[in-house]
Amino acid sequence: MNPIFKQNKKYSYRDPAAYYENGVIYLFFSLVEKDGSNQYFYVAASTSKDFVTWSEPKVLTDKDTSKNYSSPGNVIKYKDEYYLCIQSYPRPNGEKYGNDDSRIYTIKSKDLIHWSAPEILMVKGDIPINDMGRMIDPYILEDNGVFRCFFKQNGVSFSMSADLKHWEFIGCTDCGENVCVLKIDNEYLIFNSPENGIALMKTTDFKTFDRCGITYLGQSEWNWAKDRITAGFVLEINGYGIKHKYAMFFHGDNEADCLFGASIGVAFSDDLTNWVYE
Repeated sequence: MNPIFKQNKKYSYRDPAAYYENGVIYLFFSLVEKDGSNQYFYVAASTSKDFVTWSEPKVLTDKDTSKNYSSPGNVIKYKDEYYLCIQSYPRPNGEKYGNDDSRIYTIKSKDLIHWSAPEILMVKGDIPINDMGRMIDPYILEDNGVFRCFFKQNGVSFSMSADLKHWEFIGCTDCGENVCVLKIDNEYLIFNSPENGIALMKTTDFKTFDRCGITYLGQSEWNWAKDRITAGFVLEINGYGIKHKYAMFFHGDNEADCLFGASIGVAFSDDLTNWVYE
């Protein structure tokens, strides 16, 4: 299997999130640019009609190490606008990873092409921004007229809102990063990334969780993903004219040449357990 976007000496591709509308798959991801001795993070986007041929990535956010907007979680539509949740990942002083000012945001669009400036998500309620703590990797699920926001802090944390502005913090549980949450019937499926692989856990009430194992996909066969398989995003594609029910986008780490070196791949499934690569 070849990746959709393969890292090279200048660019790495990470943290995919996908949305489907009117025959077009919109793929959002972190684009990491190596520029001299510096690395810059962006949110970027590409489109496809067949999961095979993809447009040239388009950068959506500014070049700014004090923000480093990245890690798109997912797109939701609310009041005729599209919302894409993202993180900031500040490394202004050459920090190895995003510092304690890392927060989560949304950007908005009318057409999935042109996007607004980021707006912070106050998912801890009415407290000062400086007291919110480090948080990354957001995902927002629309759920029976309310929104649930998931983000990496103390495992996975979750908050609820009726309008994407006013949030109530609910709690947290032990979990990997880069969560993607599907609701099937009355059960929530939480895909997440531990140290390696893509794990699944299930819950009906966010109080008790059933941990259902880890898949490593075809990592043993893929040199471009030899360090880590991670950041799985599952898109339901049943009825899209594709022969499978689900597509999982993910990235594979290969950091031999640079920190954050990664490529994006896609796998397909009919049961969320067995995955094939085409």
